[in-house]
Amino acid sequence: MYSKFFSKAGAAVMAAAMALNGAWVTLPNVSAADSVKYELEDAEFTGTVKADDDKNASGGKIAYMTEDGSISLDVEVASAGLYTITIYAGGVGSAKQQTISINGTSDTLAVPKSESFEPIAISAKLNEGKNTIVITKSWGWTKFDYLTVETASLPDIKATQTNPCDPDATTETVSLMHYLASVYGKHIISGQQEIYQYGPHGLETEFEYLKEKTGHYPAIRGFDYGNRCCELFGANDDGSTDRIIDWVKNKGGIATSSFHLNVPKDFANYKGGTLDFNATTYGAKNDDGTPATDFVTKNAYTKGTKEYDYYRAALERLAKEFNELEAEGIPVIWRPLHEAEGGGGETGSWFWWGKEGSAVYKELWKYTYKTLTEDFDCHNLIWEWNSYNFDTSTDWYPGDEYVDIIGYDKYNCTEYLEENGWQPSLRHNDSAIASTFYGIMQKYNSAKMVSMAENDCFSTVENLTSEKAGWLYFCTWYDGGSDNINFLSNPVFNTEEDTINMYQSEYCITLDELPEDLYTNGEVLPYEPVETTTTSENINQETTTTATYSEPEYEFEIQKEKITLPEGDKKEYVVNITIEGVAGASVGGGIGYGTTADDWKNLEWNGTVGKDGKLMVTVPLNDVPDNFTSAEVQVWWSNLNKVDQPYEIVSAKVEELGTGALEVLYGDANLDGDVSISDAVCILQYLANGEKYSLNDNAKRNADVDGVGGVTGKDAAVIQLVDAGSIKAEDLPLNPEK
Repeated sequence: MYSKFFSKAGAAVMAAAMALNGAWVTLPNVSAADSVKYELEDAEFTGTVKADDDKNASGGKIAYMTEDGSISLDVEVASAGLYTITIYAGGVGSAKQQTISINGTSDTLAVPKSESFEPIAISAKLNEGKNTIVITKSWGWTKFDYLTVETASLPDIKATQTNPCDPDATTETVSLMHYLASVYGKHIISGQQEIYQYGPHGLETEFEYLKEKTGHYPAIRGFDYGNRCCELFGANDDGSTDRIIDWVKNKGGIATSSFHLNVPKDFANYKGGTLDFNATTYGAKNDDGTPATDFVTKNAYTKGTKEYDYYRAALERLAKEFNELEAEGIPVIWRPLHEAEGGGGETGSWFWWGKEGSAVYKELWKYTYKTLTEDFDCHNLIWEWNSYNFDTSTDWYPGDEYVDIIGYDKYNCTEYLEENGWQPSLRHNDSAIASTFYGIMQKYNSAKMVSMAENDCFSTVENLTSEKAGWLYFCTWYDGGSDNINFLSNPVFNTEEDTINMYQSEYCITLDELPEDLYTNGEVLPYEPVETTTTSENINQETTTTATYSEPEYEFEIQKEKITLPEGDKKEYVVNITIEGVAGASVGGGIGYGTTADDWKNLEWNGTVGKDGKLMVTVPLNDVPDNFTSAEVQVWWSNLNKVDQPYEIVSAKVEELGTGALEVLYGDANLDGDVSISDAVCILQYLANGEKYSLNDNAKRNADVDGVGGVTGKDAAVIQLVDAGSIKAEDLPLNPEK
């Protein structure tokens, strides 16, 4: 079905390096670099940054950044590869943002508010030998303690919710969602925003530029319904709906749309009808910090207000356009009310829809969703919500039931100059911003696919694959516009060479590579069972491990089984769960207990099915209160490359510790009764995100095999040697007297 993926004659890329959705993940070379600590008070400072005493700091001192300046230091690694840099810092008084540059490539460093020091982990490519890290003041007023550098271990790229949040979504919408899920983490879909109809150049300029330079059109075309549905401009028909129909029906593409809806600046005196564009805005603040409009955001969903009537009328006009598209069998990736958090926190929004904070914004989003779906019967929408990677970003999230895709708008090749506004910076920045991708993915528990919904630079194939940043799609903003910036064709953002390499690579999906049944396969995920080989490749290219399996056709269903718990104190009891399924797959679930939905709790577990098709998990009952005498064992999810699998709970037994329920099998970190490469993966997942990929006491005891004490990356390395045959499993732990 996807043979066209391999038809390009452009630059060769390692698309397989992105195959992270299965049980096999890229294993770091643990021996390349243990965790190395650098005290930041010993770094070089500029501006007002200074070393200061702090009794809570690891060395009794910190680097204190206030009004300006930078912190610079060099770190060294033995070999080139992907590393995790963890910075321990705290924002003074509130969450802060600074700029971090690694070997000249910059990204945003989001620092949570803290009276002590919180770990902020980022992933980055480091060169063999010396690498320069510079933290530069953006917001300032931050205390920095130290940083550590260690070989990276990244979580699986996955999304557990790949059906539309609208339960009445059309078949075409379901089909498109399933297609997006099928390529997520394995390819990136190309996209390009069109300029508005009356812009400084023709509508097709960017698209013909891409065709001329690369031989391909983008798969996704970006539209905007701000003009069409705004009463201020007479609901002017700029032809967006007709262009969407042509793009999807005639050209076979995918449509996405934003919604830059203007409101009058002086809304209190607005009497209806049209206004000159300069008397309107979609902004929150003027350049001098004063409010750009007196439009009350909360009133937009409050009946009986003028704002409510205004916004409701705009949604009604918008719904007519969507209803027309739905009649044509056309879904839209719908991205309204975007970039709400803006610069971060409750007051950072630069759009009117976010200017009154996260609580009001979430209600506005829900009202928008319910009005379009329930009142106006728009069931052809894939709802895409914009997030940032700030500590406060999740405060703005409307909820899983109102969101399908989480998008990030990437503009890191620009800087603000007071005399000229936003301008291209002096440096080309084609980082894949992997830390932002994984940060957003994990903020929302890997429930939704993560896209680069807007961008200046779309990065490069080499960076995307080597940094393992699995963005679903990119959508480059148009050339020209109000700031006269050419985001697509200006080499500060995207060079011709990078553009050609991207669009001609096998990793990037272009218009001609979209499947013919893109909108007609809405019942099941668009996969055919094939024999597949997946390779887990060391990021430092020293060892390679291969596993071969077949992809089944069926889909996963939640498994449940009731169990009876002992009365009273349960600290001496565990639940031993045996599950049968497909060998090599990751499986997760929980033991749930509670009396109502409000007090329901889960003891979460996960593991990997062994070669014999069985997974055995031991879950301690320490945290279950004395008064609970029943619980429910559940299997929530499983993941094997592309398709969820069904699993059967063979048994779930409550046993006392004294009966041998915690039998030791050194190396068996995932408690499947076997020692294999899957146990190394389990350890690395735990080290990367212990909250999500937890290990119980039994698993930790099994995992500690290097003889040093405690679970570290060295334990994973030892298990790799067992899997390779260099060490015998019966010889574990390496220092049995330890």
